[in-house]
Amino acid sequence: MSQENDHVSLVRCENYDPDQVMDAVRKAIGLLGGLDRFVSPGQRVLVKPNLLQGVPPEKCVTTHPEVVFAVAKLLKDHGCQVTIADSAGGETPFTTARLQKLYEVTGMAKSAERAGVTLGTEARYMEVPSPQGKVVKRFQVIAPAAEADVIVVVSKAKTHVLTTMTGAIKCIFGVLPGMEKPSLHGRMPEVDSFSDMLLDLNEAVRPHLQIMDAVMGMEGEGPSGGDPRHIGAILASGNCVSLDIVAATIMSFRPEEIPAIARAVARGMVDSDLQVKVLGEDPGSLTVADFKHPPRTKSALGNKLARGRVVTRLLRAYALRPAIDRERCIGCGICARSCPQKVIRIVRGKARIKYGKCIRCYCCHEMCQEKAIGLERSRGGRLIARIMEDRKART
Repeated sequence: MSQENDHVSLVRCENYDPDQVMDAVRKAIGLLGGLDRFVSPGQRVLVKPNLLQGVPPEKCVTTHPEVVFAVAKLLKDHGCQVTIADSAGGETPFTTARLQKLYEVTGMAKSAERAGVTLGTEARYMEVPSPQGKVVKRFQVIAPAAEADVIVVVSKAKTHVLTTMTGAIKCIFGVLPGMEKPSLHGRMPEVDSFSDMLLDLNEAVRPHLQIMDAVMGMEGEGPSGGDPRHIGAILASGNCVSLDIVAATIMSFRPEEIPAIARAVARGMVDSDLQVKVLGEDPGSLTVADFKHPPRTKSALGNKLARGRVVTRLLRAYALRPAIDRERCIGCGICARSCPQKVIRIVRGKARIKYGKCIRCYCCHEMCQEKAIGLERSRGGRLIARIMEDRKART
């Protein structure tokens, strides 16, 4: 990958006013050298947003439709054959009817109509090889991703209770259809192997251009259970890791704390000093110093201790586990259908988790639209956390 491809453009964008968003997206791409650097007229282009759930855009769970419209319109005007497509998370069946509903609720249908581009509603998927993959050698991906000449990812700046942050690297997970996602969560329950899988997927489908909607992000217990937070930015890059380094910075993370970035460094995909050339705004001028981070999950202890049988048990006890808020739970069953281990049942109209086989992937937390699944530690986990805090206070 060329050094220029590692550059990140950062443009101020205070709200979703259509003119302001269009100007910001155009400027962000222009700072990188313009669309000609990434795509040619006549090429088939997939615009891939983050459509985790079929919820309205003001919840900040999904990429805002105004940003997707701006990207699609610029590509359309450039002479490209543009398709907007994604596959929702967790239990959502990969069917034409479900895709149409997803696009309607998230505002993508209207964006596609305004831009004069196609929506990917055909529920087909294809196998894509990943010969250089570290943990996965082949992926099933939605047909628009497999058949595109160019992929443009339009991600959303959010926290994530498993991966700490979800941005450009994580957004590509949406090209996996339906239940492929929980299947991979089940195969790779540890955050490092899951991060390696995300990097393998990015290398397999090779997005050409990354745009991030950081006008409004999500803080706290993301990617769906957190709270909207104003950031006021549009970012762009040819490199998903570089973009996430800058995005992590303005969300007040230390980039090396993000597991996927740390794994990218270990794999030689980015320099270990994590220095990225930023074009446009100074990241310091847009950094949200009090951005609320997700709670520390199982990776916090696991990164400090060598693995063994005893440590594995300690790690499991320390890990935050999903907890059902019985007052909020409506018994819809989305959590049960999203669980890769099938350890959630609906009993008397409420979800119940069998913790003995729970792998702490947090798919249930991610997909619950009622915010009825929080995160807590067991009694043993709280004891370990208290011991760690006491030791830290003494040092």
